[in-house]
Amino acid sequence: MESTIVPINTHKTKSGSLQVNSDHALEQIHSTSNDQKWTSSLIWAVIIVTFSTSFVMGVNTGGPNLYNGFITPWLRGYPFPCQKEDSTSQWIARVWLGCDYVNTALKNQNGYYYLPSIPEKRRVAQNFIDSLHGIIFVIGAAIGSFTGQYWYLFLTRRNALIMAMLFQIVASILMISTLLIYHANNLNDPNLLDIQLALQNKDLAISLFYLSRFLSGWSAGLSCVVTPIYLTDISPRKMRGTLVTYHQLLIVIGVLIGQIVSLPWLLGQHDKWHWGMAWIGIFPLVGCFLMWTLDESPRWLIQDRQRHAAIESLRNLRKTNDIEEEIKEIEREELTVNIQDSSLFRLLTSSRFRWPLLTSIILTGVSQFSGINAVLFYSHGIFSQMGLLEDKVYWTVLSTGMSLVISTLFSIKLIESFGRRPLILYPLAIIVMIMILLSIFLKINPEGLIIVILLLILLFITLFAVGLGTIPYLYPNEVFTISVRPIAHSIAMFSLFFNDALVIVLFPLLRSILNSYVFLIFCIYCLLSFVFLWKKVNMKFLSVIEF
Repeated sequence: MESTIVPINTHKTKSGSLQVNSDHALEQIHSTSNDQKWTSSLIWAVIIVTFSTSFVMGVNTGGPNLYNGFITPWLRGYPFPCQKEDSTSQWIARVWLGCDYVNTALKNQNGYYYLPSIPEKRRVAQNFIDSLHGIIFVIGAAIGSFTGQYWYLFLTRRNALIMAMLFQIVASILMISTLLIYHANNLNDPNLLDIQLALQNKDLAISLFYLSRFLSGWSAGLSCVVTPIYLTDISPRKMRGTLVTYHQLLIVIGVLIGQIVSLPWLLGQHDKWHWGMAWIGIFPLVGCFLMWTLDESPRWLIQDRQRHAAIESLRNLRKTNDIEEEIKEIEREELTVNIQDSSLFRLLTSSRFRWPLLTSIILTGVSQFSGINAVLFYSHGIFSQMGLLEDKVYWTVLSTGMSLVISTLFSIKLIESFGRRPLILYPLAIIVMIMILLSIFLKINPEGLIIVILLLILLFITLFAVGLGTIPYLYPNEVFTISVRPIAHSIAMFSLFFNDALVIVLFPLLRSILNSYVFLIFCIYCLLSFVFLWKKVNMKFLSVIEF
């Protein structure tokens, strides 16, 4: 196809910024991108980047949920094999290690064969301490997401991705060391010398464990900013939404794989869980080397005034020499960026960006306060309290991961077919009703209605995946101008992880106070968000494109 340069019809907005006439712009874009498609270079880049960052984040999210039965007593200072609290981890200790939970009078002479019970008055505080490693992970993610804009502006896009991988590599090394220096494998009733030897490196090991979780979180937060931006930069315009959805798809695949690896038949055991938390470092380690086979972002190269390198990068990505129009389009966009003020202060104070920014924050907030992370982080405990015992908990947790993956696969097609607004609002309305039903059924008879409750949870996960699971990552890239898009995306991801942290901190506390009614908190938040988004999100496809 022969490309021609089409004049751009623009007008000034009230804020003084340049806005492109949507119909004319879309016609021009169609003329320059209607033959753009998947190429081998593009496929290779998506595979390397998403498996080295997005997939890693998913494993770090899905795995710890099922390792908590081993991590909790270990963090409390009780590292011996039979010191387990919940029924599922006790079942593993009994079947795999031969621990005796029947003849209790014959053992526990020094208080280190069984895990001591927590007094009722200390239970809320202890629940908070037990969940601290999840909180630290999310704090690291919040910092990583907020600072992401600076990493890929001062480094190249590719180097910023490598930094995210390096954080995870260090985290994996630290995680391996934790159980090597602080562990106990004595299956008999331990004597005082065994206890002393086991606990001598406890404080150091726990510090390394928390540091590892923080760095894994930082890597995840940084990836959530840099990966979508890089995928957007290298993709043809008409494929940008599709490519970014692969970021979310690999996250949920990682969640499922993390759940599978944490099964007791694999790494979900007393002396193997640290490998279950660390093995994922292999992917970013390999990714660090393979990243050098990928093309640098053409947009970043234009920003750095490396036009010839940008042309070569785009030629390799598109597998064609006919890329001059796309290069000129990037240059026009970047020229506008250089003219406009793209500071954080402008984003926060400009009336032009007020509603898009608030909508992005609400979207990321409701994606976490919908209750999804209560399911992902605490599903093990929730299902155990519902009466599921032993291996049944694992198969139920795996069903949540499989539901996430299947639904996200469908969402890739649904987003472009139905648009953003329907996939946000209609599932959100049904989620409100599901939260009400869960509160009622869990209160009435959780064991008798276990099948109904499980089906409601799986329906909730499906509805979340088709809309709220993907669109919050897409929305900031579609509603903000090029000049403020990096900062806006970082703030949106910071909001996502900040709300994630609130859920992780508050859910155990609220569940101990409200019991099953804790789901009404999610219901109220979803209902308020539905009302706001119904009024403010009026977008099926991007009809106005601004530069």
